[in-house]
Amino acid sequence: MRSRIAWAAVYVVALNVAAWFSLETPDELLTWGHMVQADKVEHLLAFFAATLVAIPLLGRWVSAGILAIILMNAGLVVELMQAFDPARNADIADFVFDQFGVALGWLASMPLRRRLGRSREVGTGPVHND
Repeated sequence: MRSRIAWAAVYVVALNVAAWFSLETPDELLTWGHMVQADKVEHLLAFFAATLVAIPLLGRWVSAGILAIILMNAGLVVELMQAFDPARNADIADFVFDQFGVALGWLASMPLRRRLGRSREVGTGPVHND
């Protein structure tokens, strides 16, 4: 279990390094004033909601950690695609807030996962006709 968490942490760091070098963000966009805009909150909330829905929905087939990593990848892909649209800009800060949303959604889904796990356990045992 610990090695899986360590590998997941290494992966998230590598994903951030790749995003940093892929999404060249001007220094003026890396200021605190730019970071606390409504756009960033929208990124956080969108990925929070996506994670909160995806984990209970798909958690029976894919682990919550893998789903979180997939959603983090989705955030990077969205930002990379925006780099090709002249009307949009690819912003590393958006990607960072996507990740915060995924992390918060993963944490918020923990009680829900426990509750769903218990309800599945109740109905999955063998039937005994004594």
